[in-house]
Amino acid sequence: MNLTINEILKWAIAQEDHSYKVYNGIIDKIEDPGAKAMLSQLAEEELGHKESLERLDPSKLKDVHPQKIQDLKIAEYLKDRALTEVSTLQDVLVFAMKREKEAHEFYTKLATAVSDSEVKDLLELLAKEELRHKRDVEALYDDVIYQED
Repeated sequence: MNLTINEILKWAIAQEDHSYKVYNGIIDKIEDPGAKAMLSQLAEEELGHKESLERLDPSKLKDVHPQKIQDLKIAEYLKDRALTEVSTLQDVLVFAMKREKEAHEFYTKLATAVSDSEVKDLLELLAKEELRHKRDVEALYDDVIYQED
């Protein structure tokens, strides 16, 4: 598979923009105040991720050494949830962690399919970022939802 760093960055930026639009696009339709607030926070984070990728200098990738990210693996045990007008905070968190899990898996699989070491490094960096996002949402889920049980 022959992908360039710029092609991957362009695609990743588009994915972050799409996630921003998904979260932002349903905020006004959701009734639950906690879910609304979480969607707003998630939308802003996705916008920040997009802006970070837009500023990323591919020539400095070799200077980036992401830390190991612990996967809490909460999403793996939960059923998928769709975002609807009656979504709760729990629904939003499950939806978000599942999305981040899918993105992590996508970048990880793509990294194994490329031979260019710089492209592989970028894909592995993106995979770790998505795993970090997943871990952050899972940690919030653990703090908020599990506390209610």
